[in-house]
Amino acid sequence: MTTVLGIHCGHESSCSVVRDGRLLSAVQQERVTRRKYDGQEFLSDRLPIQEALRLAGTTMDEVDVIVSSFQAAGPSGVGLQRPLVSPSFAAFDPFDPRHHVVSHHLAHAASAVYPSGFPAAAVLVSDSAGTTSWDGRDFYEPFAAFHGRYYADAGGSGEAGGDTVPVGAEGPADRTVFTEMRSFYAFRDGGFTLLDRAYSVPHNQPDVFVQSEASLFDNVSRYVFRAEHAHGQLMALAGLPPTRAPRLSVPDVVTEEEPPRLRNGWQLLDGGGGDPVEQADVAAVVQEAFTRLLTHHARRAVELAGMADLACAGGVFLNLTANSEIAALPEVNDLYVPSCPHDAGISVGAAFLGWARAQEPGAGLPPRRIRGDFLGRPAERVGPALAGEYGYVPVPIAPGDTDEDGTRDPGAPAVSPHLTRAAAEVIARGAVVARFAGRAEFGPRALGNRSLLCHPVACADARAKLNLLKRRQDWRPVAPIVRAEDLDTYFHGPAESPFMNFNFRVRPEYADLLAEALHADGTARVQTVAPEYNPAIHALLTALAELGLPPVLINTSLNGPGQPIIDSAEEVLEFVRHPVVDHLLGEDYLIATPDSGPLRVRRPESVVMAAFGSGSSARYVLSSRDASSDVDRQLFLDLCAQDRALADGGSRLVLDCLSAGLLVEADR
Repeated sequence: MTTVLGIHCGHESSCSVVRDGRLLSAVQQERVTRRKYDGQEFLSDRLPIQEALRLAGTTMDEVDVIVSSFQAAGPSGVGLQRPLVSPSFAAFDPFDPRHHVVSHHLAHAASAVYPSGFPAAAVLVSDSAGTTSWDGRDFYEPFAAFHGRYYADAGGSGEAGGDTVPVGAEGPADRTVFTEMRSFYAFRDGGFTLLDRAYSVPHNQPDVFVQSEASLFDNVSRYVFRAEHAHGQLMALAGLPPTRAPRLSVPDVVTEEEPPRLRNGWQLLDGGGGDPVEQADVAAVVQEAFTRLLTHHARRAVELAGMADLACAGGVFLNLTANSEIAALPEVNDLYVPSCPHDAGISVGAAFLGWARAQEPGAGLPPRRIRGDFLGRPAERVGPALAGEYGYVPVPIAPGDTDEDGTRDPGAPAVSPHLTRAAAEVIARGAVVARFAGRAEFGPRALGNRSLLCHPVACADARAKLNLLKRRQDWRPVAPIVRAEDLDTYFHGPAESPFMNFNFRVRPEYADLLAEALHADGTARVQTVAPEYNPAIHALLTALAELGLPPVLINTSLNGPGQPIIDSAEEVLEFVRHPVVDHLLGEDYLIATPDSGPLRVRRPESVVMAAFGSGSSARYVLSSRDASSDVDRQLFLDLCAQDRALADGGSRLVLDCLSAGLLVEADR
């Protein structure tokens, strides 16, 4: 029995545990620190190491192999404010012989292949920047060797990395360092062969100069939204009808010949930072150019490897539009994109690679394709007493046995038929339900255990309600969930989508019925569920069908703006105070939020607002000369964004603020 701890130090830090080829736990650091996109560049006790071990039911003493990846480390550039190890790090001795280090793209490749179930496959990795090294090659080596190489005094490739140009590199052999940008692998016989690689070009304006599909999408999303992590918004914006004559064409951005080449010189645009809708024409061109580049690289990957099954990883594969086009290529037999293709998934790849390297030759691969992502913390139970403190009322549920046939994934909760029926009935009446049950999702997308759910037909203005709750633009899409067996009934697209990684087209006969679940361009980011991976959501869809409704749910993540997906009872009880949310659904309970209804309030000019602290310990306060009171986070953010906001009329905090004059009803 081999137990491996994988650690990703870098953007979206994470830790994972694999035992005997099975992924037992995976936790992003943001879910523990409660800081969205939280990262950690070096070994530190801030990393969720203990959380991942606890969820896997093991301890550091029982770990056989530790594999870390250091995204930010640069050769001869380690130290000062960027060490490899924090002086206070106490989880394990970094020089422990169990501890190895893997390069970034090799870990990405492993994160896609080992969960895919492919015995052999082509592998494509693409992101903005991977490992920086003297020679541009992959490595998997003891930490002591890595430490020695990266702390060494070396002036260039002649001293530290040999004098040969690495695979796929262009330019002189004495180039100082190489940073991975795109990698092509063949995976067979349990090992990886690097077939080709592209390296990034140093540039003093990397947020303007484009050199890859990753930098193209990243740079334009930053320009349009004036924010980081806006790639999903740009992808959605590309589906809106343009409001002006196009200012760009695809050939302006990428050449038409094969192989396509990215162009620069088109970036002088107007209107960035204003209303993003005015940039829909630019977003559409960039999305098409991005898709053209990525489909070209996918065709090249299968050609170089000589295999039609393709596994992909790297942040660019969060782009549903491009993924769907790759899946439809005649050259591609089957495409696998993991639940967490961006950098948080590195720890999964590191753990799988450590497990594979510890096996005897020919020992085999993980037994099956991974289609479940419930690898995080179990949801805390909200009992009647705690619910009562917040003014919530448990819905009476008839006692009964759970549906158990031994086929469900261990991360999925058991199913109560009576609870399922009660939840389906309130959803059928138009309710918005927050589901907080089972283990949390690892990846960036909520897949039913930390989700806001409603029905696209029964819930009037469903998309508008959810976007209001999450303070998103009204044109942002939501995601329909369907049973795997119903996918072809309602949608055209890939054969399955358990991680919401693909776009689908609705069948014309259902376009009007499911309009609330569709984007402006008629596409839908569908999630498919099977009973063995999420029996509760599958059963809920079945119950809706029994009530005469289409077995489709609208899903969006259970969190507010700038907030990681909710992962504690207190957080979820505060969140569902919002008047849009009608019920809280747990593993064995259904709770009705107060029926006092929404109350429109405003803040008097004499009242000031302040936030103290960050993460889960943050406080949001309204103050005047005579009084002061906490308010919940969502109401605070709503009041920051607009003069008036909807508040929970049954909330003790809201009532206290009204009594103290810190809030007044908006119509007074």
